[in-house]
Amino acid sequence: MIRTLHDYRQAGFGSQFAWLDLVNSQERDGFGRLTDHLRNPYWLAIFLRHFHLTDSLPPAVPLRALANLREFLRGIAENLAAGRSLTASDLRTLNAALMVPARQKLFQHQNGFRTELFPVRSGWPWILSRIAVSLADTLARYDGERVKICANDGCRWAYYDVTKGSTRRWYNDRTCGNRDRVRRARAAAKHRRD
Repeated sequence: MIRTLHDYRQAGFGSQFAWLDLVNSQERDGFGRLTDHLRNPYWLAIFLRHFHLTDSLPPAVPLRALANLREFLRGIAENLAAGRSLTASDLRTLNAALMVPARQKLFQHQNGFRTELFPVRSGWPWILSRIAVSLADTLARYDGERVKICANDGCRWAYYDVTKGSTRRWYNDRTCGNRDRVRRARAAAKHRRD
């Protein structure tokens, strides 16, 4: 069970994108068995702290809203990994998630100035919008074609491929890649016997 930041990172979480960690909060173990980390208050608190969304777990966790956002984001990840773009409906849904009132504030520090966005009202609507913003930032600042889904059907982990040629097929080559190679070797051996 994930209870610490170390456990969170050991389990493969801690990407640079909050939306991908949320997508992967419904984790397949490589053999198709699911774990829903949203139901683990430790995982959720670490997720929020890791992405600087809040210092503590806000009360009344909206599990249904989180699960719905996760399902929407999973669909986006699957489409991007398949080379498809966002639909008009996807764009409307994403823009609706971004529509949380906020204000900009200017800060001065020894190296100059910086601005920061603050919610008019903090809480879960703001947190959900910040997760949606991480997807919007991925699409606007990064290469959406680098969003991939692990080729192991028992895993299906969503990740951002940082390899030079964007050639990575599995989230983890040691586990999913080895399983795929073993499956292919066994199938080839069985084919030779038949």
